[in-house]
Amino acid sequence: MKLDILGCSGGIGKGLKTTTFLVDDTLLLDAGTGVESLTLEQMLKIRTVLITHAHVDHITGLPLMLATIFDQHQAPVDVYALPEVIDALQKHIFNWVIWPDYTCLPEATPILRLHTVNVGDILQLEHKSIEVLPAEHPTPTVGYLLASDSASFAFSGDSGCNDALWPILNEKQPNLLIIDVSFTDDVDELAKLSGHLTPSHLAQQLDLLTHQCPVMITHLKPGFEDEIMDRCLTLLPEKDLRKLQHGVLQLPL
Repeated sequence: MKLDILGCSGGIGKGLKTTTFLVDDTLLLDAGTGVESLTLEQMLKIRTVLITHAHVDHITGLPLMLATIFDQHQAPVDVYALPEVIDALQKHIFNWVIWPDYTCLPEATPILRLHTVNVGDILQLEHKSIEVLPAEHPTPTVGYLLASDSASFAFSGDSGCNDALWPILNEKQPNLLIIDVSFTDDVDELAKLSGHLTPSHLAQQLDLLTHQCPVMITHLKPGFEDEIMDRCLTLLPEKDLRKLQHGVLQLPL
């Protein structure tokens, strides 16, 4: 399985793009500002988009991509998300005020199809098994576990402490875990209120993970990346911890 990290930052700035993962050239996992890294030809290959939640840093690339490929697309783009997220996209993005409603354009064969999922669902898409994982965030949010015949990875989505996640990962044993650690330890209360982890929270959570696999840290706040990673490595010297960075990963690692 090929995983192209187009965006993995907790903010924007020169060289920083928000959460956007491209899987095997045809599936997007979240659609943040990293979508702008794709060429037109690459965008035209996208068939499936999995959205973790409706925050703008995870969806902003979707309406712009649809507008870019509209005149040349050959097949609809299928978007999967929680019912509340689908509702937010329809009410607040594809509403003819913020953006055209691509669920009815072009009239004969609309470019956008919206599908609801729920935690625990297992989808068969793009020659992969995709399980919808629980997450803990102030807005309805999920993670995803993607598995092909040869490899698998789990993405926590934006999430704070999430005890329900670990039994699933211990059972399914993904080749890679990508997990959100956004804040430093000295803003513990902010992290809890906003539904993100700190290094100390990560250490507590990984105590629940009995399956050994590389753990890649994503969604670090700009300007604090090195501090967060150094603290994670200090607290968890026995774990295979890495900073997620832009580029292509071939799974299994």
